[in-house]
This record gives sequence, C-alpha cells and structure tokens, in this order.
Amino acid sequence: MIAALTGLGSGALHALSGPDHLVSLTPLAMGRPRGWHVGLLWGLGHGLGTLLLGGLLLLGAAQLPLASVATWAERLAGLALLGLGLHGLRASVRGLAPTGGAAAPRLAWRAVVTIGFIHGATGAAGLLLLLPAAVTGTPAEQALFLAGFTAGSTAAMAGLTEALASASRRPAASRLVRHAPPVASVASILLGVAWIALA
Repeated sequence: MIAALTGLGSGALHALSGPDHLVSLTPLAMGRPRGWHVGLLWGLGHGLGTLLLGGLLLLGAAQLPLASVATWAERLAGLALLGLGLHGLRASVRGLAPTGGAAAPRLAWRAVVTIGFIHGATGAAGLLLLLPAAVTGTPAEQALFLAGFTAGSTAAMAGLTEALASASRRPAASRLVRHAPPVASVASILLGVAWIALA
C-alpha cells in the first residue's frame, strides 16, 4: 500500500512539475469544453511510456548505463518537444488554434496519447523517480509503485488541463485563448532545443 501511495505522489509531482508537460498540453486544452479529456489521454500515453521505461529499468537496472540512457532520453524528449512546438506554431499561424469566439478544433486522441507516450518513455526526470522502485522492494511493491505513478500522473494532468480549459472558457480570457497556443508552441521549441543541446 505504501508503495502505491508513494508512486501516486511521485507521479503527480512528475506530471505537474515538468515544464515540458505544461507547454505540450496548454495549446490542446485551451477553449475545450472537457479539458480533463486532454490530460486523461496524455496520461494514458504517459502511463504506457512510463510502464515501458519502468519495466526495462526494473528488468535491467544493474546492467543499464543509466547516465547514457538518461542523456539519450533527454535528447528524444527534446526532439519531441521541438516537433510538437513546430506543429503547434504552424497550426496557430494557419488559424487552426482556438480563438475566443471559435470552438476548439477536434481533438486527435491518437496524437495526444502518442505525445504522452513519448514523454513517459523518454523522460529522464521520470527515470530518476523510478530508480528507488528499481533497486528496492519486492516485485509486487515495484509493480504497485509503477501503477501508482501512472495513476498519479494521469489524474494530476487531467486536473491541470481541466483547470486550463475552464479558465480559458471565461469571456475575459479571450486574449489568453488566442495567445496561449503560439506562446506555448514557441516555449516548446525553445525547451526542446535546450534539452537537445544540453543533454
């Protein structure tokens, strides 16, 4: 039980403290009637990616060159952020991003799940949070920690994206809805380039 609760808290902390998560999901959540849906889809993908990463880590923690894995994970996450930012900026320029008076475009759920998966499978910060489970505890405790981590990150991101969407639906937020997607896309590009360069 303690392993599951520890995983739950670690997952929520990981989801809410990652600037990459925020810049990835802000454009997708703005103006949506159900913002939690974006976070839920992202969380499902992120959970699958985390389970893949965690499973590999648990199977070979002693044999993996963790420093090298973390470096390449950061580079892949940076590349994903760069691509996502360029796509979001292109959508904003073409007028596909939501504006104050327009409905949000239809959500491509596969794309959101894929974004979450990439973040979950490549995030070095998540790798560091998974290390305690990889080197201690029984296999059952390790599985409970991973399950808690997945549930915590999914619930936290669903709550955050619902809060963003709810705030963006207020009449006074029309400027925010109009400017947040391109700003978040530029931030995603800059963060991606920094992660690639500094990894």
